[in-house]
Amino acid sequence: MDLIPQPRKLSRKAASFTLPANCAIVIMDDCPRETLLPAQQLATEIEVANCRRPALLRSLKDEKNSLVLSLKPKLAAEAYELSINKEGVCLRASTAAGFYYGVQTLRQIVRSCGRNLPCLEIEDSPDYAARGFYHDATRGKVPSLETLFALVEKMAHYKMNQLQLYVEHTFAFRKHPDVWAGSDPLTAEEILALDEHCRKHHVELVPSLSTFGHMYMMLRSPRKEHLNELSVNGSEKAFSFHERMAHYTLDPSNNGSLELVKEILDEFVPLFRSKYFNICCDETFDLGKGRNKEKAEKIGGGKLYIEFLLKVMSVLRKNGKQPMFWGDIVLHFPELIKELPKDAIALHWDYSAEPNEERTLKFSKAKVPYYVCPGVSGWNRLFNAIEYGSANISNFAMQGKKLGAIGFLNTDWGDYGHVNLLANSYHGMILGAAWSWRTSPETGKSFDEAFSRLELGDCSGQAAGVLKEIGLAPVLSWGAFQQWLDPSSEIAAWYQPHPVSGAGKALLETDNAKLVKAYKTLVGLRGRLSDIASYSCPADKLVFREMLCGAWGETLIQAACLLLQEASGGKKAPKVICFDAVADEIRLFEQEISALWHLRNKPSEYYRIRQVLLLAAERLDRFAKLKNVKRG
Repeated sequence: MDLIPQPRKLSRKAASFTLPANCAIVIMDDCPRETLLPAQQLATEIEVANCRRPALLRSLKDEKNSLVLSLKPKLAAEAYELSINKEGVCLRASTAAGFYYGVQTLRQIVRSCGRNLPCLEIEDSPDYAARGFYHDATRGKVPSLETLFALVEKMAHYKMNQLQLYVEHTFAFRKHPDVWAGSDPLTAEEILALDEHCRKHHVELVPSLSTFGHMYMMLRSPRKEHLNELSVNGSEKAFSFHERMAHYTLDPSNNGSLELVKEILDEFVPLFRSKYFNICCDETFDLGKGRNKEKAEKIGGGKLYIEFLLKVMSVLRKNGKQPMFWGDIVLHFPELIKELPKDAIALHWDYSAEPNEERTLKFSKAKVPYYVCPGVSGWNRLFNAIEYGSANISNFAMQGKKLGAIGFLNTDWGDYGHVNLLANSYHGMILGAAWSWRTSPETGKSFDEAFSRLELGDCSGQAAGVLKEIGLAPVLSWGAFQQWLDPSSEIAAWYQPHPVSGAGKALLETDNAKLVKAYKTLVGLRGRLSDIASYSCPADKLVFREMLCGAWGETLIQAACLLLQEASGGKKAPKVICFDAVADEIRLFEQEISALWHLRNKPSEYYRIRQVLLLAAERLDRFAKLKNVKRG
């Protein structure tokens, strides 16, 4: 029997309860009215297992041979109890959320066991009160509302209760169309609809908006580039994925910066029910290096940062929200932690396999409320590094529980264009749900097999193991590949491009034998994953197609890098890897990733990904001509 998350207490008995053809789901009359939605979900699950939809009733008394939802006021808000005996099923909770989570467990039991349910007793409640997922909706992909609805339902099924969407410029600000034009932004109506959908599924939609660092698209506008800490005209420079990641911080000494923040907050804040608001304020890389250089030398970079951070928090508080912010900058200036308002929640991120405990302790010792924020390790890649992400998620969850974190927020970033497709993040997202609900070593023991069967419909339970192998295989991935083609002058300075191929020193010095091995390994793993996909029945029909697309892309990057080494005068690529064939396969790959992108997302900034891929194919064709390589 597969359950995600694992319950806190579960005791099984030898007997079983067989769902009768005429069984009913009975909601006792004192249960919250919101219990109807999960009861309907359960009815649909039973209909599949029992070939007949059960009656759904609301009653003053329970019935034998039925599934009864009964109020138990003394239970904690998200807790539930589930009893299955020979006479029926009883689910007890004190709130609508408790009933919702208990039903999700019961749905998984039905999915695993069919109509013959094992007799058991479950007592369950979460370890973390806040169990969130952070999804990038700004650095390339803007999800469709249908995709976001489905994401919320998946999160809620695995008992997650907070969602944040990362926004820099991808909201249709009425006063600032110069910022979002061409990005197919989220609209106010879409956010209001999403907020309502989240409420129905006991997920809190917490707003997240850049208000200090990572203001690239804002500060590329000719109307706003004067607010940049750097004295550059961003509107006159070519778009660069690298520049978007590394630069463009607001000038905190310019009164216009705070006025801009006020304007965007005033429009964004009212759309959300949540009392929280994530103002971000992370990675202010340029601060004190441009217009504020003298001031930073005088008062210190940390003081310069905290002064503007507190101003933004003050604006937010006037709008009735409690601030959240990324905690990386204050950790560089630990003496400033004591200046943080008592209600400010630090979002403490660390994406290493073994998160640094000393850094976490700085928040704990200062009594600053904080979330631990691991990640699904999908950024800069076409296929997530699942093994690495799994270690990060599990270890940070345990560390946070030990040191007093008040929440858990699992991140899914989209650096360099967000080429990692959604299904590739499912393992990490759901693993985060499992660990934040039950932060115990027991969580990790059977997760991969349970994920394979419950989420991917793989009865063999082997899919997750293959996914982990694919994530480990690449030597180089999208980040290095894209940098080969990035127009940033800063990259050119340290990348040292080869005069013929344009490939950087780091890429050319990558071990050739390792690249060959990675290519061959990925070819084999794609075959294994295709075999599993052929007999699996996932609820999400795009899941294997997206995973196979990501693995295909990683394979092509290894091949392209081998050809770049050859074009730069290095070792020849294996005979099966030739310039023309790889160039044409990249073009075919572009068609597939385009199709998948547009099935889940608005067009948004896909055109940038297309430009990179087609330029790569064109350059490989040029190298073939320059080297007079025999056409394959």
